[in-house]
Amino acid sequence: MAIDTAQPLNSALTQTLRVTAKEAGDGVANEGYWGIPVRPSTTYRASLYAKSAGSTGRLTVAITGTDGKAHATGTTGPLTGSWRKYDLTLRTAAGAPTTANARLVVTTSAPGTLWLSQVSLFPPTYKGRENGLRVDLMEKLAALEPKFLRFPGGNYLEGNVIADRFDWKRTIGPVEQRPGHHNSAWGYWSTDGLGLPEYLQMTQDLGCTPLLCVYAGYSLQGSHVTGAALKPFVQDAVDQIEYITGPTTSTWGARRAADGHPEPFPLKYVEIGNEDWFDKSGSYEERYAAFHDAIKARFPALKLIATTPVASRPYDLIDEHYYQSPSAFQAGSHKYDQRDRSSPKVFVGEWASQEGRPTPDLNAALGDASWLAGIIRNSDQVLMESYAPLFSHVRDNTWATNLIAYDALTSYNSPSYYAQQLLLTRRGTVVLPTAVRALPGLIAVTTHDPGARRIYLAVVNTGGTARKTTVTLQGVARTDASAAVTVLAGANPQATNTLTDPLAVVPRGRTVNGVAPTFTATFVPYSVTVLEVHTG
Repeated sequence: MAIDTAQPLNSALTQTLRVTAKEAGDGVANEGYWGIPVRPSTTYRASLYAKSAGSTGRLTVAITGTDGKAHATGTTGPLTGSWRKYDLTLRTAAGAPTTANARLVVTTSAPGTLWLSQVSLFPPTYKGRENGLRVDLMEKLAALEPKFLRFPGGNYLEGNVIADRFDWKRTIGPVEQRPGHHNSAWGYWSTDGLGLPEYLQMTQDLGCTPLLCVYAGYSLQGSHVTGAALKPFVQDAVDQIEYITGPTTSTWGARRAADGHPEPFPLKYVEIGNEDWFDKSGSYEERYAAFHDAIKARFPALKLIATTPVASRPYDLIDEHYYQSPSAFQAGSHKYDQRDRSSPKVFVGEWASQEGRPTPDLNAALGDASWLAGIIRNSDQVLMESYAPLFSHVRDNTWATNLIAYDALTSYNSPSYYAQQLLLTRRGTVVLPTAVRALPGLIAVTTHDPGARRIYLAVVNTGGTARKTTVTLQGVARTDASAAVTVLAGANPQATNTLTDPLAVVPRGRTVNGVAPTFTATFVPYSVTVLEVHTG
């Protein structure tokens, strides 16, 4: 018996597939019992490839409990001697349990030799996409109102060695034809069920645009490619851009259409490599130039992001990464205030306060909010930012601090998630000069939405003492006397959220009075506060 138990997607955004396969008769061919999540009154999509020798029976596919009781069953058509795909719909009964320990069991109706491959079980997916993404996790991302998605992401792009890079051409087409690859950077096998088409579909479903990172001939253990040997990698990048943006009359645009998406995707930014400041050979200058020239020749409107400074070719943005302590981010809130405004614009492509596991605690959230306030205040220089990483399983926490955590059945947002949501979804389009009397631990930024005649004042109090201070909204003639205020706070800086207590630290709203162009406000300890002030 051949059994392929590869999960359909290789990321945190999907349920984990576990399979138990059983032959006819009294023998169990593969006693591989791992739990799968299941809920009552839920429709699941099962699929598998199968062929047999000496049997024309059928397969029964069932979701069962650990006691063997079937919660949902389906039957395939007759088996043949050739590989054939079987698709089934399995719906659990209203009385089925909510459990992470169910099993997917495949049995035959007649004896014989049986081969199985690409056995898959999908719960309902976000927006009902085939080979889609986990609903609760995608809903959490959507609530952040992202403007772009940077992918395939950091070290995953490069791999430890060149052979382990994200080779996008091996991640398109039917899932069962994708060979997968060893994700040596993060230490697991990647099925590449989450491939380039799925990343692109994800951007569309989130209502954001793709920010593409292309492999630039450097891997983490120092292997790098230059000269004529670099040309195939440059061509791969050009082909990848054509896959994303090209018409269906183009070679790779036609491949995209064959993968189910005839319309091109919008693409504005392409990042050349990732963290190439680690390349001590100095080869990035040559490598960037080769990619720059080829991409600009074919796609002159695209903006290019360099990952370390280069001299021979221009770049539109420089990608800077920061993983620091909360106190360092608090101190760094004013990092960009004095930046030379004639220097290249910045993309802070990865950043996060490092405190809390598997998700940030409140102290990390205060550091993140302080840093983000500084980025918003200097949004003429820092054009884009993206927190990393986004997800971690609570029992498989490779990278300590992540924005959102989950298990097989549920998920929760960290205090840092809520801090960022406050600052990013409650802001205007213009940074407004605002005087907040300097007090230890207070960091502020104010933005104005002229169309809605609304001002957003965000204040971070990183200290353990309430701060009463005078606020002056400079240039504002009048305001409504009351304002909506939303506060994220906790009893101590180590307060955090967990699967069992996901709402321990969440924003809470109320109305305050006494608001004016100059007014007095009190900011509670360990807090992120956003006031929404109408200018009348």
